[in-house]
Amino acid sequence: MKKVGLYEISVIIFFVVLPIVGVIAEVFILKSEINMFSLMFKWFVFSGIGLRLLSAGLKQSISPSFTAKEIFKVNEENSFPIVREIGFANISFGFIGVVSFFLPQFRLAAATSGGLYFGLAGCLHLFNKKRSRDEVFAMISDYFIFFVLIILETINYINIY
Repeated sequence: MKKVGLYEISVIIFFVVLPIVGVIAEVFILKSEINMFSLMFKWFVFSGIGLRLLSAGLKQSISPSFTAKEIFKVNEENSFPIVREIGFANISFGFIGVVSFFLPQFRLAAATSGGLYFGLAGCLHLFNKKRSRDEVFAMISDYFIFFVLIILETINYINIY
């Protein structure tokens, strides 16, 4: 049985713990009067898209071997420039998600582009017949944030119009 690694812990923190703690802090400590679904949307975009993709992108850009070897089981160093380039895209998506915390007008774009990225990445993992345990975890977490964002985007859209 494989122990839970730093990768799994970071995903759980970014996709579950930080958004929940952020919403609770805003409601009970800061006494925010913002609609609960808007708060959830804010925190899931900031943490799930912003912090998660920014940190993943930095990791992929600085040390591409983890993504290549552990997630995709590719041991060729020739794949590292491709992983780095994916890291640059993740940094870009993540940056928009982080900025959306301070500039709400960026939130929908960050949620849509980042959520679509996670949904498509989940499909990529789904169709891989030789998924590793790490890839299964990546697939589940990709779909989790994708569906959470779709639901929150829809609810927030309905509440606005």
